[in-house]
Amino acid sequence: MNVVITSATQKETDQVRQSLTSAPPLENQELDLSFHVSGVGLLSSCFSISQLIFEQHPDLIIQAGIAGTFDNNFELGKVVVVKDELLGDLGVEEYGAFKDLFDLNLQTENLFPFTGRALHNRFLPEYNLGGLAEVTAITINEITTRPTRIEVLKAKYEPAIESMEGASLHYCCLQTSTPFIQIRAISNYVGERDKSKWNFKDALDNLTNAIIEYLKQLDKKKK
Repeated sequence: MNVVITSATQKETDQVRQSLTSAPPLENQELDLSFHVSGVGLLSSCFSISQLIFEQHPDLIIQAGIAGTFDNNFELGKVVVVKDELLGDLGVEEYGAFKDLFDLNLQTENLFPFTGRALHNRFLPEYNLGGLAEVTAITINEITTRPTRIEVLKAKYEPAIESMEGASLHYCCLQTSTPFIQIRAISNYVGERDKSKWNFKDALDNLTNAIIEYLKQLDKKKK
């Protein structure tokens, strides 16, 4: 099984690489595993993931990364998988409201690969092997910092987390029928700019543990 782990930056998967090298956890060796760095943001990641799919024809793409959360009840370091991905800043802001492509009638809500405005991961029933919490996410190109903007996004989309590359993964994989899963660890609360209050360590540690455990279960599943 050809499995690719992609991340926006190499730092997000460095610990996974080290763990696989120092103490290989896979017993059955059913996985042909490789790593991929897509770059940050929609443009870079969309092109890079498309190129990856067409050149390597992976059987599964795992996107691993950190994310900010809109939900103050989520503990920093929590690991989730994304069920529905929405575009959080593609549109126009006017009179205090945000109108996306669907509001502007530039895109049909259920025109493939969209399902009710969302890029829905139809592969999760088969590939959410660890039973991680499934959440709604938005992808943005500018990290959300303004309180008014945060409230607009929360009211409009009810997202749990935000990232800068999730929609690229969902869009490219749905368009090509490539199985995928997006696994994120929460490093911060959206809007908090004091990085001393972010928790990179637990987020990366927990993300690494979740990916390693996921690979073990995937290896057994494909035996």
